[in-house]
Amino acid sequence: MNSKLIINNILRFILLIAFQVLILNNVYLGVDVQPVVYLLFILMLPTYCDKLLLLFLAFLSGLCVDIFSNTLGFHTFAATLIGFLRITFANRMITQNDKEVETPSIRSVGIKQFSFYTLILTAIYCFVYLMLEAFDFGEIFSVLFLTIINTAITYVLILILQYLFIRKKEM
Repeated sequence: MNSKLIINNILRFILLIAFQVLILNNVYLGVDVQPVVYLLFILMLPTYCDKLLLLFLAFLSGLCVDIFSNTLGFHTFAATLIGFLRITFANRMITQNDKEVETPSIRSVGIKQFSFYTLILTAIYCFVYLMLEAFDFGEIFSVLFLTIINTAITYVLILILQYLFIRKKEM
């Protein structure tokens, strides 16, 4: 990775974790409705990123949110799972004209592929996180409902962040 990409990823990590912990964790949207935009950090890591490094960064991002949210490792487990899933099948989902993309974003792969990629991984993250939180299969319908709501809110926030930080010459 070149130094500009490393600096961009470090800044993305710090800003997304800070936004998650300082703002989103303190906004009440309803019972168990919690958008998770820090997931964008994992989703936008370079496609050629080393597998162990990606897993470590996913673990670290989840751990940072857990520490500040006091959630007993739920974010850590779900974020690490998303890091693993991203390694196993995300590169197949985010190609452009049969070429690998350096950093997955709306700009690099288009809204259709980025939306598919984001929605699937966000839904998996939300479902796993909420199942760990409920820890009861009797709550499955509640968990599924909250998964849909959390995924939708997170997806909209991720799209807003993507469009806010696309430079005009890149649009």
